[in-house]
Amino acid sequence: MTHETKTMEVPVAIADRVQTLIDAYGAKEKFKAERKVVVNNLLSMDKLSCEMAVYSFPQGELLDTLRFVYELSGTNSKFVTNILTQSRENPKKVLSDAQRASAKSLLFNLINEPSVISAMKEI
Repeated sequence: MTHETKTMEVPVAIADRVQTLIDAYGAKEKFKAERKVVVNNLLSMDKLSCEMAVYSFPQGELLDTLRFVYELSGTNSKFVTNILTQSRENPKKVLSDAQRASAKSLLFNLINEPSVISAMKEI
């Protein structure tokens, strides 16, 4: 039994848009997989080790992990939204000491929320 396939020409703009969507999906899945490993490692630690690990994160990893955990938690924090928006708009800008300390504290608190723990088990 033979199968014939037909191809059709697609405008370049549509093909580019589809490829962009495919690439974005792949990047998002890679991001989720990387953050899942980080969060699972944090959850496997005792509270003190977890807190020390969170406080030793460089800014990029801190913001990525905070974004991932914030989305998992389903909470609504204007502070987190502002920090994540600010870092997305200007990724080179360094957080102030107060923002950094607050972000680390929020991340540590969010990681220990029951909603995050149960969401991680479902992923």
